[in-house]
Amino acid sequence: MESNNNKLVVFDFCETLVSFQTADAFVDFIIAKEAYHKFKWINTLKGILVKLRILAILSKLFPDLNPSKRLKLFQIRGINSNKLLKYAQDFSKEMLTPNLIDVLYKRMLSHQSQNDIVIIISGGYSPYIKVFAEQHGIKYFFATEIELSKNKVTGHFSGKDCLNQQKVELLEQFLQDNPIQFSSSIAYSDSSSDLPLLKWVNEGYVVSKDSSQKWAFENKLKEIIYN
Repeated sequence: MESNNNKLVVFDFCETLVSFQTADAFVDFIIAKEAYHKFKWINTLKGILVKLRILAILSKLFPDLNPSKRLKLFQIRGINSNKLLKYAQDFSKEMLTPNLIDVLYKRMLSHQSQNDIVIIISGGYSPYIKVFAEQHGIKYFFATEIELSKNKVTGHFSGKDCLNQQKVELLEQFLQDNPIQFSSSIAYSDSSSDLPLLKWVNEGYVVSKDSSQKWAFENKLKEIIYN
């Protein structure tokens, strides 16, 4: 059981710990490494849907659907699960490590040095989030799962996309199932989509590049601005 003097510290991943959106980038990384263009036609379809504003309408009507992300993931349908794990290792080394946001990465290390309970929760994909977590001794993480069938990628999520209110629901279920005690809670995220998470904790920090974000002030959240 964790000490009740520890803080519960929750980090978003994309544009919070690393400087880019990782989910689509991971798919593109695999496609490039594999020269896997079996579903290249999806790019054409996506372009048509964007031009007709169909994706924008779907995203507005169904904020948890994330159709653009789903179309991207489908492009690696059929990739072997062993290759998926290998590319997660490579992606972590080649793309994540060189693109860490220094001030937030140091915050994470500082929380770890104080024996706080660090959790990563991300809409990024679990294979490389797991690699990152294991490399840094982070025991707990949540991410969007890639569905596998017969050891191959189906092109679909397994379960819900780990975004918006889903993050809070996962954390609440986790705390119900695990005997973790903590004195207070902190969360770091760059995105207004994480408002449910930032308001769920005792201290919410908005991570902003170069300049302040209006929604941070409007919601009375603390802010970390980096260059």
